[in-house]
Amino acid sequence: MQSGTNLAETNLEKLRTWMATNNVEAIHVPREDMFGGEYVTASDERLAWVSGFTGSAGLAIITIDEAHLFVDGRYTLQAKAQASDFEIHALSHSEIIKVWDSLKPATLHYDPWLMPVKQLKNWNESINLKPLKENSIDILWTDRPTPDSKPAYDYPMEYAGKSREEKLEYIRDPLTEKEAIFLSNAESVCWLLNIRGADLPHVPLLHCMALITKEDITLFCDPQKITQDLAKKLNIKVVPFERMLSTIQSLRTTIVADSTTTPSALLKKGNHLQFQRNIIFNWQPDPCELPKAKKNVTEQEGMRQCHIRDAAAVIRFWKWLEAQKNITEVEAQDQLGVFRSQIDLYQGDSFATISGFGPHGAIVHYRATPESNIPLGKGLYLLDSGGQYLDGTTDITRTFAIGTPTQQQKEHYTLVLKGHIALSNITFPVGTTGAQLDALARQYLWNQGLDYSHGTGHGVGSFLNVHEGPQGISKARGTVLEPGMVVSNEPGLYLEGEYGIRIENLQIVTKSTCNGFLCFEPLTLVPYEPLLTDTSLLINSEITWLKGYCQAILDKISPTLNKPEQDWLKDKINNISESL
Repeated sequence: MQSGTNLAETNLEKLRTWMATNNVEAIHVPREDMFGGEYVTASDERLAWVSGFTGSAGLAIITIDEAHLFVDGRYTLQAKAQASDFEIHALSHSEIIKVWDSLKPATLHYDPWLMPVKQLKNWNESINLKPLKENSIDILWTDRPTPDSKPAYDYPMEYAGKSREEKLEYIRDPLTEKEAIFLSNAESVCWLLNIRGADLPHVPLLHCMALITKEDITLFCDPQKITQDLAKKLNIKVVPFERMLSTIQSLRTTIVADSTTTPSALLKKGNHLQFQRNIIFNWQPDPCELPKAKKNVTEQEGMRQCHIRDAAAVIRFWKWLEAQKNITEVEAQDQLGVFRSQIDLYQGDSFATISGFGPHGAIVHYRATPESNIPLGKGLYLLDSGGQYLDGTTDITRTFAIGTPTQQQKEHYTLVLKGHIALSNITFPVGTTGAQLDALARQYLWNQGLDYSHGTGHGVGSFLNVHEGPQGISKARGTVLEPGMVVSNEPGLYLEGEYGIRIENLQIVTKSTCNGFLCFEPLTLVPYEPLLTDTSLLINSEITWLKGYCQAILDKISPTLNKPEQDWLKDKINNISESL
């Protein structure tokens, strides 16, 4: 993939030349691939190819004369730095429509494989849309990387906790004989069939979709990735994507599907609001989403165990970090990778590590590269990282002080910590949503006129995507939190050009001792930074929670460490405890 500002400008010019030749006034370029996931392969980084922007959420609308890039709050600074030829906007439907109304083109062209049905219907209310016959960037991208061809594999019951037969029985139960379920979300298919793959960086996923009737399962994917043994074990029919449409048409049954992920390519090309012949859809939420989010007993225990092992790796890294004098962002993140690679069941990082010193820490999803890499000097260092383990997935952020922090840095850190503790320590009634809890983590920042632009927490998969729905903690998350769901707790504060602070634990929803109420059990067990904690700002309930958290770290993590590491951990905990 071509990347970088100069090359991206060249690619933008190539696209505009193609648009002029093919009478295309305006074109929509999303970040997502046909599966709609957050992570994409190098061969699907179309938005990065044309704009230079490498964040995981965004889209562009490009005309002959203008280029507009829409990103969420996590990526505003990154987009400004990477996409210099694009005007940057907030990623919201209202902002997209507002910008479109200011443009002159009458029609916006789009790739129907890259726009799901729900988005198409929403946009069609305000924008005249026209499907492309072929993706223009795919035509122009002459050095496009070749997708990975590694085979899928069986995910054993030892870690999955429930058999594919049990899951299929649950999914099929509401179906009539004249209905079939179409699963367009590859994560749902992999969870349902207890399979994993290697089609994406950081996510053990097979790129696939599935059609499920009362009796049969048809898996749409690259047939070369399904061995005969696996196909026999799954008892499925494997069909290439090229034959997916004709296979669905041949059923002559009602298709139960989720409009938020089903590609609009299943609509008629001549009229993009009518469906292909013989296809009748019954739009319903993905039936795998909720059971996938509510981890079973085996998955819950796997998450606990992998977090204990992961904590040991992070603590070893922290001890190593304090002994270093001349290292860079890249060297630090690489060393953390070395420590994690020595942990049992480790399969790789769960996302690209965010290793940001000083002003780079203020870029929410910063990625240290050879071009951006800087030394770690005196100041704040933000490290957001995670591991994929066969028994679970981790995601942790800690902000470290290198040298003596300023009083402002300590105050800012402690305000973030207070919000983090408030969300950790809350007991809430059954039926509560993440949106109702979001303000808990922001309240102390709000009191000082401060805030952060990202959500407070996301759902987490079990050896799947580190960012999983439908659960989460943010202003927009209306899903009810239920026992077994795993969410992150990650308030932050970012001062552009100065420093960033974020504190993140994963926690699991569990039953409270109060009847009809729920609470959070912390999964992440790593100390907070004592040098940045102003304990005079903490109240008694926060101190009590913090003492209990520190004790849990000693009880669960210390036995996994060697003697020097145990001594270091005790000193770190004592530094916190003695000041409380």
